[in-house]
Amino acid sequence: MTKITALLPATAAILFLAACADDPASRVAAPDLGSASAGVSASANASSGLKLHPNGFGENSYAAWKANEGEQDSRGNADQALYFQKFTATETVAAGVARVTGLEGQPLSAITALSWEHRDDGWCGAGAPRWDIIVADANGNRGVIFLGCAAAVHTPGSETGWIKDTQPGAAGIAAQPVFGFTPEFNAAGPFTISELLIVFDEGTTQFGEPLGQGFIFLDNIQVNDKIWTSPADNGGN
Repeated sequence: MTKITALLPATAAILFLAACADDPASRVAAPDLGSASAGVSASANASSGLKLHPNGFGENSYAAWKANEGEQDSRGNADQALYFQKFTATETVAAGVARVTGLEGQPLSAITALSWEHRDDGWCGAGAPRWDIIVADANGNRGVIFLGCAAAVHTPGSETGWIKDTQPGAAGIAAQPVFGFTPEFNAAGPFTISELLIVFDEGTTQFGEPLGQGFIFLDNIQVNDKIWTSPADNGGN
């Protein structure tokens, strides 16, 4: 089982790309993890205009919505779920990634609820899937808070075969350790939100030993009072 504090190469790549997102070269091989904070007020409604964008990079790794794999959608009957895949070794630089936009520039306390439901035939490990909350200190130096699937509170999902994974609320998130990208990062805060990501970068093996299934289906993905059951939920709150 991966320990989050011992960063594997794929995880380190995510952090490097997030820290260097202003470099155009970093956008060629991976999703754009750069800040989109311009014009976003810290006092804005923390759930207003939130969007979820699946993507990914590297060998046999991606994230995408899949029909007929999930629970009931909020509209229509496609029963979509958000699929994450990494069919390669964990140490390979690759990941399925989904980015939630609309919180950039707001205080860390603007994140009050994070959860999803995962289908029980997939991988729920210590390091993947996980929430990566990328934050900036008062001087713009960046760091990350990890919230892994295995450490979440697990309860029955909305339908048979699904498990709900609930992360701590605002106070619990504020109590989590923050790992700086550079020595200049002020881990004491205060912090603003730079990025919110779901990352799946644990593969089928780790250092030559079997690890997990290499995939996960997520549904009813919740950030604050916004819930995604399908890509159609990007259209409104």
